[in-house]
Order: sequence, then C-alpha cells, then structure tokens
Amino acid sequence: MSNAYSPQLPRGKDNNPKPGYPPAKVALESNNNENIATSSVLAFTHDTTEIEVAAVAQGVAGRWAANQATSVVTATGAGANFDFIVPAGEIRRFVIPRETSGSYASVQGINRAEGLFTAIAYKTTAGNGSVLTMEF
Repeated sequence: MSNAYSPQLPRGKDNNPKPGYPPAKVALESNNNENIATSSVLAFTHDTTEIEVAAVAQGVAGRWAANQATSVVTATGAGANFDFIVPAGEIRRFVIPRETSGSYASVQGINRAEGLFTAIAYKTTAGNGSVLTMEF
C-alpha cells in the first residue's frame, strides 16, 4: 500500500518537487497542551492524514491510537509502549499510518476512508512540558 492519501510535496515553478518543504496546506486543527506529564489522547478530524508535533521544554513520546483508552508509558521498567519520540525543542511531521483496511461506508473523510489511526496518545518524556500539535 502507498501513502497516496497524504498531501504531496509542493512543486516549484519548474514543476519539480521541493524536498524538505512541508506540503502547502493549512492546518485543519491546532492544539496546545500544557504540562503533559501524564498520558493524553488527541482525536483527529475525519480529514487528518498528517500531524506535526512540537515538543516545548521536554521531549514527547507518542503512540498511534484507535481509541481514547490508549496510554503511553516511557519508563523502561514499566513496559514502555511508544511509537515515536520528538526530542525537546524539535518539530516533527508524521504521516498517519493505517490501522485497518478502511472503507467506513457511513463516515466521510479521507482519514476514515483510508483506515488511518483516528487518534494519538502522547506525554512528555520527563517532567512537565508543552505539546503543540497541528493536523493536516
């Protein structure tokens, strides 16, 4: 399967792709969660196919989630369960992976139609910090 559902790279005046540039798309949703020392879950819009995560003051651990009951554990002795880490002071962009084969007939939106994860669970890796999330 390809990731044809995610926004394409922008193209220059010569019609060549511009690697390193984010897709030319306005955020569908923006979230600012302060002092996320415990696991929190963010549900995506029906059209979200990519997210951008900014870790302010602390690193952020994230896990793709199918429901609000998902949590993130970063302690190695407690059965760590995270899919990615964004180091403190950095911004990372992610294409949302597929969870199922998709094709939810009664729900509109590319996220649901492609069977993508519908949420993300995240927490800071050590202590309090802010997590800024944009959905595309």
